[in-house]
Amino acid sequence: MRFVRLNRPKQTPPADPGDEITRIAPVFAYDGDLYHLPDWAQRRRAERELGRAHAADGQIDTLTLQTGAVPRFHELEDERLEELATIEDRTEREVQQARAEFEAQKIRLAESQRAFGEARKALDDSQQRVTELEQPSRRPGDGRPSSIAISGSHWPVIRRWLPAALLLLLLLIVEVPILYQVILSWGDSIAMTALLASGAALIMLVAPHMYGRAFRSWQEHGSSAKGRWLLIGVALTWLGLIVAVAVLRRDALVKPLVVDGQEIGPTSDGVGQLPTMILLLALLVATALIAADLGRRMHNPNDRRLRELRAKRDAELRACATAQADYQRDAGYAESVAQYLQAVDRRRASRLRQLDSGFDGLATAYLGGVVEGLRDPEAASWAERIVLRRRTTRS
Repeated sequence: MRFVRLNRPKQTPPADPGDEITRIAPVFAYDGDLYHLPDWAQRRRAERELGRAHAADGQIDTLTLQTGAVPRFHELEDERLEELATIEDRTEREVQQARAEFEAQKIRLAESQRAFGEARKALDDSQQRVTELEQPSRRPGDGRPSSIAISGSHWPVIRRWLPAALLLLLLLIVEVPILYQVILSWGDSIAMTALLASGAALIMLVAPHMYGRAFRSWQEHGSSAKGRWLLIGVALTWLGLIVAVAVLRRDALVKPLVVDGQEIGPTSDGVGQLPTMILLLALLVATALIAADLGRRMHNPNDRRLRELRAKRDAELRACATAQADYQRDAGYAESVAQYLQAVDRRRASRLRQLDSGFDGLATAYLGGVVEGLRDPEAASWAERIVLRRRTTRS
């Protein structure tokens, strides 16, 4: 009967295929053997040499073989009884050690099973949260990530927001000649030229984009009244800066240009100051609003949450796989110890059979050496009868 049955956990398994808990062969089997049988091949060679020596110095002859009383057999029987006592003693010690190892392994198995259960539960919780979050956002504030974060493909969002991006590009193309005329109007003033160029980029693109991201974060997570007033204040400040830039541009466009010492008409010749101001404000506000809207829609803070959850899920998946391997290894080793204990009687019987067979082989080898030393055909005949009689008695 097996020591432990490994059942499938009750929790829903993660997406990792083949994650079923099944019994596996132990990585290493328990080996508590304290007794090892003699090297019979070496012993037989030694007995054969001993038989030759006894025959050569006259300790045994053909007459002795005729009587059937071989003194060496009594010595071998004493050795066999001594080995038998050693087998019994060490087998008992093996059983005691295996039982102690079995109890200790049950404790280790319970700990690894608990660790695996906790790792599996944490993985299932993370997987469930990731599954719940992997639904594309339909409206701001619904707590869902973007389709980019879910699928990893940018094409749906590109297809959706390509018109707005093209419109923004068109507005920037219109803005370039206006900005060029404004810079020309300031002549060699490098500081003012740099200020206008950087200010235009900041007010029209960078700041609106960042404002759109902050606004989306407020839509998703909410904010206090102080935070909402801060957003309103930033928007009003932003509008004031747009008006200031528009005024500077208007003054630059309505001012006559001087090229190579000759004064030519203003860039906005034929258009009044008010229409020029309205056009500049419209261009700046439209550019900024599109940049802010793109920032608001394309920078969903829930995308980061999804990435973090996926990273956590992947880390817990690796930890769960490690805990599962430890659990299966401990379970296999515990079963190996249990099987070792169950095989005690079979192992003892096998050792006894090998012991009897081995000492029979030693006796036969000794007789073979004696016959070789005596070089007497009659001695060989009596030796053969002795071997046959011993085998008949054993059986």
